[in-house]
Amino acid sequence: MARGTTPETPLAALLGKGARYSGDLTFDGRVRVDGAFKGRIHTEDVLEIGESGAVDGHIDAATLTIAGSVNGAIRVSGLLTVLRTGRVTGEVDAARIEVEPGAKLDARVRVG
Repeated sequence: MARGTTPETPLAALLGKGARYSGDLTFDGRVRVDGAFKGRIHTEDVLEIGESGAVDGHIDAATLTIAGSVNGAIRVSGLLTVLRTGRVTGEVDAARIEVEPGAKLDARVRVG
């Protein structure tokens, strides 16, 4: 995990279910998206896309876990995890990747 952050680390921010945001988001710490986000997300830390979360745009993160959907370009300097409920469409560039059975990955993928 990035900069000593663990899944138990308190959330720095939450975009809740039903919320919509458009624009650029840059943050430190752990952030979870359960709503709809359109734009660019950049962090040297942890981003989580919850089951109800939907991101349309570009993501650049150290650690990324996807349980919802992402459409766009993803760059992860550490570990990308796509959970069984996750759906990814677009381009993926990650140092490491884990994809659970049941996940949908329709992307050009580069690992390493």
